Formats: sequence, C-alpha cells, structure tokens
Amino acid sequence: MMIGEIIKKYRLERKLTQEEMAEALHITPQAVSRWETGISYPDVTMLPKLAKYLHISTDKLLGCENNEIIEHQEILNQSQIDSIFDYIPGKKTPGRKVLVVDDAEFMRNILTDILSTEGHNVLQAKNGLECIDILKKETVDICILDLNMPVMNGMETLEKIRESYPSLKIIILSVESTEENVRKTLLLGANGFVAKPFQQNSILERMC
Repeated sequence: MMIGEIIKKYRLERKLTQEEMAEALHITPQAVSRWETGISYPDVTMLPKLAKYLHISTDKLLGCENNEIIEHQEILNQSQIDSIFDYIPGKKTPGRKVLVVDDAEFMRNILTDILSTEGHNVLQAKNGLECIDILKKETVDICILDLNMPVMNGMETLEKIRESYPSLKIIILSVESTEENVRKTLLLGANGFVAKPFQQNSILERMC
C-alpha cells in the first residue's frame, strides 16, 4: 500500500475531512489531496507529525506495520547509531552518482528530490536484485540501501555488494534501527546507518 493510500485510510477511519487534517498540520487541503492521490509525497520532516496526528506509528505510516523482526526490540535513535559507527561529520561533496534502493516508490522519489537538488545524479532500484544489476552496468559512488525489501533484502544485498565492490560507500536507511541490525550492517561493511524517519542533513552529511 502506498503512503497516500495509508494516509487516506487512517484519515477516513478517524472521520476527518482533508480540510480538517490540513488545518491541524498547518498545510493546505490541496497538499493532502496530492498526497492521497500520489501526485506528491509528505516531506520527511512531516512524517512524525503526520503519524502522531493519525494515531499510528511512523513505521506503520511507511508501510512496515507487519514487521515482526523489530516488534520486541529497542529502536536506536540517530545519536546511538552514530556512536556505534563512530560517525564523524564530513564536508558535503556534490556531483556524486547515487543509487537509491528502496521498495517504497515514494521514499525513492523523496530521496531523489533531495539528492538531485544537492547536485547529485540519482539512480533507483526497488529491490536488491535490481540494485546488483544496476551496479554491473553503472559506476556508482554511493548506495543508499533499505533493509526491509522483497526479492532480496538489504542485509543480503549489502553482503553481495561488499563481495564485488569493496570500496563502494553504502549508507543504510531503515526503520529497523535495532542494535542488532545496526551492528550487523557495520560488520557486513556498511559505512553508515540512518534511521527513518530522517532529517535531510542526516543523509547528506553521511555521504561525505
């Protein structure tokens, strides 16, 4: 289910009009309509507010409501993740070729908009198999990789990428930011991990 369909579903369950939602979130009714019809997507900074307003979790809003892996595990915040990765901020460098791998189309499009605005060339893949296929054909500087995907999940994809492309920078972007997952991605060779929902700079700074 796309994020627009999820927004509409929970809005209707709460018996809210688009106008009422728009007023509460300080946006226009037209923006809500565009979300629900798939014309545009909420800004990443809006996701926590939107989830709170609809009385659902952010991962449910992102379409991860059936994720049993993280159900009983503590989710780390970005500061905790950065301490595991020994993250040190670097200087932003535009003009990179970036491969965004995520099964959620709206998330791929949000990331493409963010990265393109910063001067990066962006490619997209909706699962691990597509990612591997693109890497065989294209020279990529950075791969931004989701964990929870069909066909080939992020962990398996990360492992396969590292076997063939040891110097490729890989940033994990996922709602599944448990300590187990964060440490496992580090062990498998990820260069960074950003928890969803994310701030725009969280992605850009870790691409340095």
